[in-house]
Amino acid sequence: MTRDLELARIQLGRGEPAAAAELLGPLLAADPDDVAALVLMTHAQLALKRPGLADELARRAVEHAPDWPDALAALSRVHTELGRHDEAIAAARAAADRQPENPYRHNRLAWALLEEGRHPVEAEHAAREAVRLDPQEADFRITYAMVMKQLNLTERARQALRDALGLAPDHAVARHELAALDVVGHHPFALARLARGASGLVGALRADPRQDASRFLLDAALRQFLVYTAIILVLLAYLGWRVAESSAPGARLAAAAAVLVPAAYAGYFVGRLDPSLRGYLWGLLTHGRQRIAVTAAGLAFALLLAALVAPASWLGGLLGTATAAGFAVRLLTAPADEPGESGRRLSTYSLWLFAGVCAALSFGFWTTDTLGPAWRPAATAATLTATVYTLLLIHRRRGTAAG
Repeated sequence: MTRDLELARIQLGRGEPAAAAELLGPLLAADPDDVAALVLMTHAQLALKRPGLADELARRAVEHAPDWPDALAALSRVHTELGRHDEAIAAARAAADRQPENPYRHNRLAWALLEEGRHPVEAEHAAREAVRLDPQEADFRITYAMVMKQLNLTERARQALRDALGLAPDHAVARHELAALDVVGHHPFALARLARGASGLVGALRADPRQDASRFLLDAALRQFLVYTAIILVLLAYLGWRVAESSAPGARLAAAAAVLVPAAYAGYFVGRLDPSLRGYLWGLLTHGRQRIAVTAAGLAFALLLAALVAPASWLGGLLGTATAAGFAVRLLTAPADEPGESGRRLSTYSLWLFAGVCAALSFGFWTTDTLGPAWRPAATAATLTATVYTLLLIHRRRGTAAG
């Protein structure tokens, strides 16, 4: 039985909770009060996303061994998973009090406080104590980095993650979190940083191909680059459309900028990408709704190039259509709402944006003389209908997600 317990512990460490649970099941069937097996099975069930069963197992373990730190730490993890943060902190603190020289107890307390979110200074103290007790453990450095991130001390978080990678160069979580600091919340023109973050996410996936969070964030980072490129195109094309009637040279200049600036922006970013990512980006562009976005982008660029040589009377139509095509690209390239979601449908954010634009157009058509009297009612009704339909679609999507 001891051998099976050790094998189950090893399998949990390797990230194989199902295999560990298979080993532990017969042990608990033979001895339902085996506290060590109950604790290991709790961790296995948490990894298998079964917090209800984990809760029952952890409570049984604590009932049989109320002062055993391992049982208290396992129960703390369950409480955190179920959102019972006060109980999680209390159990973690009890485990740390009973075993103050064990760094894992302070690390668990740091995570309980971190997830609760209201005591970041206490979380920092607990994380720092774990690092002090075992400075060679990379996981404790990662915990400290997460606390620094919560405190908005980004550079200290970055350094802690670098320290973790110095201890464990292939640590997938450390690679992911370090790359996430470059990807999330970056400035639209910080392209070198975005490219560095995307390359870091590739490193995280190489270290652990099962990292769905890294794959989702990588996809989001590349789509965010495409979104920014589309926004630049839309703004410059719209500027040209606005001045087309009053200044043909100004409209042509805006059309030229709408071609050259996004192309330079994209070229700068792609040039700094890891070579393997360039193929990934191309695959992204030829998958799902991105194929429509590529077609719309090609149409927008063709119209902008045509505007450079077309008669002045055509400029308004060409640049207006190019603006609409660019806006379609913006909608189609937005990142998915959740990891694992199909790339075939528009994100909820894109739907909100589309509804807002349709509502603004409806109001503009009705209150201004942009369109003639013959077209005004039909255009207003069409854009208003599109607004209402999109809002209903958002409502239905939220109801499905809640269910």
